[in-house]
Amino acid sequence: MSRMKKGNGLLRFLVSAVFFALVLTGCNGTRKYEAVDLSSETASEMSENGADLAAESTDTGSSGSGDADVQVLGEAAGEPLSADPEGGDVASESSELAEAASESEELSSEMSEAESVEAAREAAAAAYTAAASDDAETAPEIPFNGHTVAIDAGHQAKANTSKEPIGPSSTTMKAKMPEGAVGTSSGVPEYEVTLTVAKKLEKELINRGYHVVMIRTSHDVNMSSAERSVAANKSGADILIRLHADSMDNSSVYGALSTCMTAQNPYNASLHDKSYNLSKKIVDTVCGTTGTKNRGVQETDSSSDINWCEIPVCVFEMGFLSNPDEDTWLQDDGYQGKIASGIAGAVDAYFAEGN
Repeated sequence: MSRMKKGNGLLRFLVSAVFFALVLTGCNGTRKYEAVDLSSETASEMSENGADLAAESTDTGSSGSGDADVQVLGEAAGEPLSADPEGGDVASESSELAEAASESEELSSEMSEAESVEAAREAAAAAYTAAASDDAETAPEIPFNGHTVAIDAGHQAKANTSKEPIGPSSTTMKAKMPEGAVGTSSGVPEYEVTLTVAKKLEKELINRGYHVVMIRTSHDVNMSSAERSVAANKSGADILIRLHADSMDNSSVYGALSTCMTAQNPYNASLHDKSYNLSKKIVDTVCGTTGTKNRGVQETDSSSDINWCEIPVCVFEMGFLSNPDEDTWLQDDGYQGKIASGIAGAVDAYFAEGN
């Protein structure tokens, strides 16, 4: 009886194994399930095989040999099976196979969904990039308004104490590039403040249609006052704006001021009227924008920043770094932006008069 039970259990195992093998191999990625038709011929063949196997098991004459046959067949099916006389482990293995097939299908479904989500994200990103590119390409270009402005950010990281004439053919000498002031509260050197504002002014003017020539764009330069003027003269610029910040022993002094040549300047007196006009517009507009004290326009013939110029020039002192409050203001991004917009507005007004 034990051998008959083994034969019947083995037959059930074979039928189950073939069924699940066909189901699993039918999952080829295009369909989850594929119907398996066990025809009468196939069933008969499997029955005969089962009978033959049962007969072989009977011929062995020992239960140990039958157990070995079950173990070998189990390994051939891909999973070692226990030779339980009642076939309980065979049914358990069949159940596990079914569960594995179900989990495999669920995992496949989840992967498909994940791939779909990822594909959707990639498509959205591509569409956003394309839209941004289209916007950049279609952004209107600001037309050139016909005027070019040169900007010189005063001073540099390393001073140059060598001497040069204060003007063409002059016998009076001054340092090529003296050391600038330092913020009494911030400790920020003048050359950093001037370049920061110069770059903001550059952007502001470009947005208004001007061509801009930057005399320096970094701190690591070695250019004298005369050399900067000559660079501006040769650049094709209509005007030159030189940015500085002032300093005094009296820390209570504050405010902005402009400087230009006198009407009797021995080097470029013909530029006085336009330079004064530009200088006054700049100091008036910036002070009106920032609220700092307006210290007006000063005229001098002893400035290397002015005497070498062949185009109208304004040396604009944005404020006093020696004043704790004004030093703090000059380090503020918003305040710097007001200075830049104020200068740009003054430049607009200057050219609007036909200069």
